[in-house]
Amino acid sequence: MYHQLSKVTGRLVSATHLQSPLFPVVPIALQRVEPPTIQYTTAHLSTVTEASACPAPGKRNLIPGTNQPYPPVPESIRKQQELFQKDNDLPVFLKGGPMDSLLYRVTMALCIVGLVGIAHTIYGHAVPKK
Repeated sequence: MYHQLSKVTGRLVSATHLQSPLFPVVPIALQRVEPPTIQYTTAHLSTVTEASACPAPGKRNLIPGTNQPYPPVPESIRKQQELFQKDNDLPVFLKGGPMDSLLYRVTMALCIVGLVGIAHTIYGHAVPKK
């Protein structure tokens, strides 16, 4: 059976006896391919030696897959980490101080204003004006 592209739709359609076939479409059998074998991380695939994979508590951690240590953490980031990890019964979005509290309250006020606006719009569409 012969097929050709339709000039109207641009799709492949079967050729009729009035149309000249452009090309035959022959089914080709799929080739069976063996699935690849799974390679688990072993010592010969990694560039990190087993001794440095779990360093002693005094040693610096290494970047995974390399023998290079992580760069030191800047002091400003270390202070922020200490501030946010304190156990002072505050939610994380308020631990930044008074500015976080102000931003939280402004956000909540805008959410309430938005909800009131949505309710007003729904009411306006549901109850027609007289």
